[in-house]
Amino acid sequence: MKKYYSILSSVFFIMTTVPLLAGLTKSGNFLYVALLEVSIFFPLILGVIGLIFALIGVKGGVKVSLVLVNGVGIALSLVVIFIALYGFQQP
Repeated sequence: MKKYYSILSSVFFIMTTVPLLAGLTKSGNFLYVALLEVSIFFPLILGVIGLIFALIGVKGGVKVSLVLVNGVGIALSLVVIFIALYGFQQP
């Protein structure tokens, strides 16, 4: 059962980071816009769910790796949210 949690954690990491990284390219911009139409906090929520699954998943090096990559996904989402909320304000 813990193996499935680890697999779900990696799926949530992919769902968190791929749309954000695809938004940096012209061809993947539609994926990023579609994600933000749901909510600006949606990638953050996916990252937190992935982190929870990583913490209850398989022990050992896999667990450490999944916790680290999901932490990076959460940090990336927080940076995007910070830029969106405070970076585009007009003086």
